[in-house]
Amino acid sequence: MTAPLSQDLRKRLVQAVEEGASAREAAARFAVSASAAIKLVRRVRQTGSTAPVRIGGYRKPLLAG
Repeated sequence: MTAPLSQDLRKRLVQAVEEGASAREAAARFAVSASAAIKLVRRVRQTGSTAPVRIGGYRKPLLAG
């Protein structure tokens, strides 16, 4: 699993999209995957935050015992 994008890179990517570039163009410019850029832009539009979301977490065992 890869590490989250740096906060600086997130802000620059979102700024490029706000200035008129598509999410795919911004992804190519900053060498990140298109899906990561699209998801980031979507999340920023919904929440207004560029903070990374939590990865993983605790799962309760299926078989208690």
